Amino acid sequence: MQRKPESNKWVLGGLIALVLFLSVFFPSYGWRLRDYLSPQGHASSADAVSLAAQNEVLKAEIAKLQTVAAELPSAPANYMRAMVFSRYPLNFKNEMLIDAGDHEGVKAGAAVVFQGVLIGKIQTVFPDTALVTTVFDNNFKLPVRIGSKGYDGLLEGGSYPSVKSIARNAALAPNDIVYAASGGIPYALPVGEISATSTSPDSLFQEASLAFAYDANSIQTVFVAR
Repeated sequence: MQRKPESNKWVLGGLIALVLFLSVFFPSYGWRLRDYLSPQGHASSADAVSLAAQNEVLKAEIAKLQTVAAELPSAPANYMRAMVFSRYPLNFKNEMLIDAGDHEGVKAGAAVVFQGVLIGKIQTVFPDTALVTTVFDNNFKLPVRIGSKGYDGLLEGGSYPSVKSIARNAALAPNDIVYAASGGIPYALPVGEISATSTSPDSLFQEASLAFAYDANSIQTVFVAR
């Protein structure tokens, strides 16, 4: 049985009155009802989901840029910037994975720097990522020099990196800077500072433990030498 035109008019009029009433006294409900009755109601919901997703993407990009600005405010010449992938929950200090690889021109053996300090070298290069071996790796070794006199030594990595094979007569002191002196690494990149010295087990050399001005587990962005 078909509804009479007059009845349809009363129903439509009632709905219009309801929308007006809600819009005036309960605006939020009025807008919801209007969107539901609108032919584009479902499209509006889809648009809202799309906008929410775009908003999350923008927030993630802003967070990334804020990290870069906070940790490395300026890019030195002949270096490229790379972000460090999260290592949670393992949080090892001996290696890190970065978001730059062969496509960006990363080369094995290149120096990796954080705030001007050498923290490691590129070990393995993949198309879009690269694995970095840090100074906290047991296999990391690097010829270095120490202090203003430039005493020679060999940096040996590990949980507690140290400099070995230092001449017995080298006048070392706490806070002396240790810097890179190895081929393939930009010369004089700082590595750390001497915190204490001792004599090697065979009594032929001096050894030095190091102090670092950064927390390896908190690094989120680095520079890679080109």
